[in-house]
Amino acid sequence: MKKSFLVGLLIIGFLFSGCDDKSTIDSSVIAKKSLLSNNYEFVPQIFNLTTTDDKTISLKTTPDGIDFDEYKGKKAVLIDVFATWCPPCIEELPILKEVREKYKDNFEIVSVLFEHDRLKQEIKDFISKNEINYPMTIGEENFKLTKELGDVQKVPEMFLFSKDGKFIKKFVGKTPKEELEQYIEMAIGN
Repeated sequence: MKKSFLVGLLIIGFLFSGCDDKSTIDSSVIAKKSLLSNNYEFVPQIFNLTTTDDKTISLKTTPDGIDFDEYKGKKAVLIDVFATWCPPCIEELPILKEVREKYKDNFEIVSVLFEHDRLKQEIKDFISKNEINYPMTIGEENFKLTKELGDVQKVPEMFLFSKDGKFIKKFVGKTPKEELEQYIEMAIGN
């Protein structure tokens, strides 16, 4: 009885946490001040993210969020920082695909791969296998962006921005579909 209780607690703890590659929790796991905090002097940054099909998604940080060249004024954007080895990231894929399809006229997901040393073909195979219907970015620029977003250390982490680029909400770990949709509708309406 005691053993099954402990196993249950471990499973629950895993379900409510994000993935990281650290074996212990230390001060580097705690997000540092970022563009999402107004407690510092703002300096805009420009990022050119490369998708798996060699397209570029350009964006610039602002004091209120991020301006996406392609989507500004047209679509709310969810930046999904994830890894292919992360169970909660994989579990969220059906939810993300579903909300992307439901709101596709006003909403886009930009998936930012948080992994080094992955071959582009491996990632393309992952996209195909999981039938991912939104762009996925790869490369070193991803890590520069995640640093700007608060020095992301765990995945999944998602950042939602309105059509005009204002930061709406940060999600850490697996997010219920209902909560995600509530904020997506808010981002689309802004």
